[in-house]
Amino acid sequence: MPPATDRQGGICTDQVVGGGPASSLLPDAYRRAIDELTAVHPSHPRLMTLSDESRLLLAREILTALYCRKDEWAGVGDWAAEEARLMRLAGSAADACASGAVLTLASVVGGYLRTFVDALEYELGKECDERRRRTPELLARRRSFADDRGREVVAYGPTALPLPGNTFEVWTAASNESKEEEDDENDDEEDQQEQDREGADPDEENTIALVLGAGNQSFLSLIDVLDNALRRRRPVLVKHHPLRPWLRGPYGVILEPLIRRGYLAQVVDVSNDATGALLSHPAVGRVHVTGSTRTSEVVREVLRASRRHLSDDAVRSMITSELGCATPQVMDDGTYTEMELRHACRIIAFGKKSNGGCNCLSAQVVVIPRSWAQKGEFRDALSEELGRQPTPPCYYPGSIERRDVILERCGEVDASRVTLVTAPSLSAETRITDADQVVVVECGTPGEGGYNPEPLLVEAFGPVLAIVELDDSKSGDGEEEDDDYLVSTVVPFLNDKGNIFGSLSCSIFTPASKGDVRERRGMRNALAALQYGGVSINQWNALGYFTAISGGMWGGHRLEKLSQSGNGTIGDLYGIIGDRSAKSVVYGPPLASKPMFDLASPTPAIVFDVLLEFACSPSIFGGLIGALRLVARRSIYGFASYIPFINVFFKKKDKVCIV
Repeated sequence: MPPATDRQGGICTDQVVGGGPASSLLPDAYRRAIDELTAVHPSHPRLMTLSDESRLLLAREILTALYCRKDEWAGVGDWAAEEARLMRLAGSAADACASGAVLTLASVVGGYLRTFVDALEYELGKECDERRRRTPELLARRRSFADDRGREVVAYGPTALPLPGNTFEVWTAASNESKEEEDDENDDEEDQQEQDREGADPDEENTIALVLGAGNQSFLSLIDVLDNALRRRRPVLVKHHPLRPWLRGPYGVILEPLIRRGYLAQVVDVSNDATGALLSHPAVGRVHVTGSTRTSEVVREVLRASRRHLSDDAVRSMITSELGCATPQVMDDGTYTEMELRHACRIIAFGKKSNGGCNCLSAQVVVIPRSWAQKGEFRDALSEELGRQPTPPCYYPGSIERRDVILERCGEVDASRVTLVTAPSLSAETRITDADQVVVVECGTPGEGGYNPEPLLVEAFGPVLAIVELDDSKSGDGEEEDDDYLVSTVVPFLNDKGNIFGSLSCSIFTPASKGDVRERRGMRNALAALQYGGVSINQWNALGYFTAISGGMWGGHRLEKLSQSGNGTIGDLYGIIGDRSAKSVVYGPPLASKPMFDLASPTPAIVFDVLLEFACSPSIFGGLIGALRLVARRSIYGFASYIPFINVFFKKKDKVCIV
């Protein structure tokens, strides 16, 4: 684990990368990878020139590798077990972590590829008989309406997510876009004209896309590779994060069709100087970053220093990024049942503790109405859930240090507002300390004495959870204005980046007593105005990411001018969004339903393994057969483990493949 490593980008942000001539710092492995990607292959055309039919065949070939070579990619290098060791887990928790990592990678990648194939088949089928052409569900179920500002909004869906009981829509501005969007479009046109004048538009056929791998999740970089290679037709060089070098193994098996054709190469992290030299190489025309805002800034500084003939806007246009967010969890006003409050708190606690709080979508800020009659009851329920659900170790470099910095700043305001909530370790064999536990910070109310905005203005990326009360005295009291608190108070507060950091995703929790969320005009207006790329209702906001593999999108909101959560999006496989502002809206089950996410009720590894059989099968029947074989094999191994001498053989054989 390298010191001073940034949270995801694999770049030390204590200094600008580089420091010498790029050619002398570029490792031979990096140089060979670039040569492979830029070489002319007589048997394979350049990726940029591939026909849609060829891209369709390529996607199907990758999907076949995911299905048919499951045992190979799932077990290569024992990578899933390495993931569990990195996260400081042992015993049954480590087994579940390893099996869950394999299942998640298979589900996410398989979902993306199936949607890509469906979208491309639909596009190619437009020339066929209209009566025989099947319209994808997301495009077939479309509705439009005008929000309270007179802007027309188009909602595509709702479409079911892979997780039962959850649906989503893609909301986008229609032709009569807002004034802000028109201004942005004019600015974009001026930037493009300037780039053309200065020769900044790169020759896409002669450049590659560099993907700087994510360090906190195993599947993120693989989707970034597919999005660049299949959707944007760019040859890709992926530099794996120093925390997860073992991902080169499973990626190599699944993406072998891309590698064989010279469309993809992989390298591991060597040093900050080597990364700087790689960014400075003239063959790099695009860079995708998954990391922090500082990581993106460092990348831009290196690109600017190595491309002095380009304007700042031209350099900025070379970078796409998925950055962080001080993710809000909004409690709507209204009357909740005891069960609804408890379930909302369960989802928030899970969202805070998952992966040690080291996700770009980790719950960080709980927003409640100041005059809400149930706020005391809510606080008790939240504290109970944080103490009930086990705590994963804070394995990610810098997470505890960031927590300490935030607490130090909060202590200068009022130490009595800081509460440590202790809980047992997620892994019985792993010892944790108070530094791993979640700290709840009471921030107060904006505009009032003693208000402490510190935990809202940075991404904690660790075990910090802030509570802020908004002044709801100006909200309407009439029945027709029952969502006025969201429209007039919550949305303006969250959209102002002087109040809270980022625009990636958020969750809104609302009681059944206020009616069906799809039928409430005020809720509809609030969703239309909210400038976040993903909004989940009564659900963990992480499901916003999974809309991107099903036809939706994931990324910071386009109208957020500071780009704190990044630039560009992944997904949009049906081409719904284009350059318009958009968001994915997830509808979870009512809060009366028991949440499917709960660290106190961990899913056994065998369940993940059975689900993997279905995820890596093109049919339900095939998945069922695979699941039955798996259970039978495990049963035989378990029985044999009690027989002397034979148990050693079976244990070794079973270890060959995690699944």
